[in-house]
Amino acid sequence: MNRYDMSSSTQPAMGHHGALVTALTAVLLLSLVGCKHADSAKAATVDTTSAAPPTAKGGATTTKVEPAPAPKAPASALPKNVDTKGLDPAEVKILAQLLDDQFDPCGKPRSFKQAVVAGDCAMATRLVRFISHKLQQGYGKRKILALLLREIERLNTVVELDLDGAPRAGPEHSKVKVVIFSDFQCPFCGKAYKPLKELQTHYNVAVYYKHFPLRQAHKYAEGAARAAWAAQQQGKFWSMHDTLFANNHALTWTDVQGYAKKLGLDMKKFIAAVNSDASKAAVERDYQQGREAQVDGTPTFFVNGRRAETLKQLQAAVREHLSLTGEKSLPKPLELSEMTAPETPQSGEEAETPQPGVAQPAAGQPAAPVP
Repeated sequence: MNRYDMSSSTQPAMGHHGALVTALTAVLLLSLVGCKHADSAKAATVDTTSAAPPTAKGGATTTKVEPAPAPKAPASALPKNVDTKGLDPAEVKILAQLLDDQFDPCGKPRSFKQAVVAGDCAMATRLVRFISHKLQQGYGKRKILALLLREIERLNTVVELDLDGAPRAGPEHSKVKVVIFSDFQCPFCGKAYKPLKELQTHYNVAVYYKHFPLRQAHKYAEGAARAAWAAQQQGKFWSMHDTLFANNHALTWTDVQGYAKKLGLDMKKFIAAVNSDASKAAVERDYQQGREAQVDGTPTFFVNGRRAETLKQLQAAVREHLSLTGEKSLPKPLELSEMTAPETPQSGEEAETPQPGVAQPAAGQPAAPVP
């Protein structure tokens, strides 16, 4: 017989009063075994020996008082060696919170703030200036945190790049090597090529060029890259490089042939080289190297393998690496205009990323410029 079956034929007959008692009993039983949240069911098993509340001496009933949650501690004061010039009180508060919340960027088991106080992590000091600059630019805490994490990754990541066959400006045996991934039709790259030449001659470092055409966004970038490679085969890469950037609003095949003629190139060899499988493979090889190095926009720079995304970052990295080589007397920094964000691939480019060794032209563009 089911223990909760109150209508079994073995039960004696009851009047209306008995039926009411039976119903109340059933409700009570159901309330004791009904569905409960797992947490409440678990709590109910802690003490079932007595339903009465605990009593103190003399019979007085006592009630357990739960302690109030401790208030969240406010951000601590900034270390004395942190310069807050130019920051208002709200910005100083955000800076203090970030230093309290984040870990030491140099990797030691301590907080960001403790690293700043210790003074043995140059990156921490640099990042404090980075945060202050972003606060002065008007960024909020969440955005600054995202930028901070990206900056820490940039400073801590060094990539190896194959420079064999890449066109070079500057001394071959320079201890500081700058690599640029660029696109001849990119307007930001067009703004950067002259300051980059100034920086190269000012610091006498080596600059290497890598092709990174944003094929879906720039119709003529692939063809221009192959034309520059073809000019390189005749010793005229940098001349063609400067010409293409100076005229990056006019990069049709007819335009490019005109530039090649003005540079005095052997046109028969030039046209054959542009249309060759070798030019296609060379551009694609650079593009794939950029993808492997997490290049996501142009121009992107690397200084001895460390990424830089703006001209100011580039110059700071060059000066730092020259100092590390033992260079005692550095020239004064150049006044470089800040670029806006590098141009990134348009929506859909990732989906149409070419396979290694196969250059994919943009829609409506031939596989290579044709005469």
